[in-house]
Amino acid sequence: MAITASVTRGFTYSTGIEISAANLNELGEPTVTVATPIAVGNGGTNATTASAARTNLGLGTIATQASNSVSVTGGSMSGVLITLPSYAVSALPSAGTAGRVVFCTDGDGGSKCLAVDDGTNWKRVALGATVST
Repeated sequence: MAITASVTRGFTYSTGIEISAANLNELGEPTVTVATPIAVGNGGTNATTASAARTNLGLGTIATQASNSVSVTGGSMSGVLITLPSYAVSALPSAGTAGRVVFCTDGDGGSKCLAVDDGTNWKRVALGATVST
């Protein structure tokens, strides 16, 4: 038997049965039907697909990127410490993607430096003097 009702504690149906935790089980297992999709205002996404749900919730493409492979192509970053990949000269990736920056452990005559891919070659940027106050 399916039961469709809004129940307020202490409400008595016309049958005279008091609705309580103790006697609800005597009525059998109710069938609950939920309208789909559930509206955002009711805690749902108002969508029937994952893609539509992300759109309805205002999530951008970053919502589907794996945490180990995030691609940021716009906006700005502030207050972020960046750790560059570190390579010895012998292990540098092939040049050819202009704009990449890496830390090179021995690229300035055996000294540490930054290396920038100019699209053809890796170019060194000497680190200079130690930071001090």
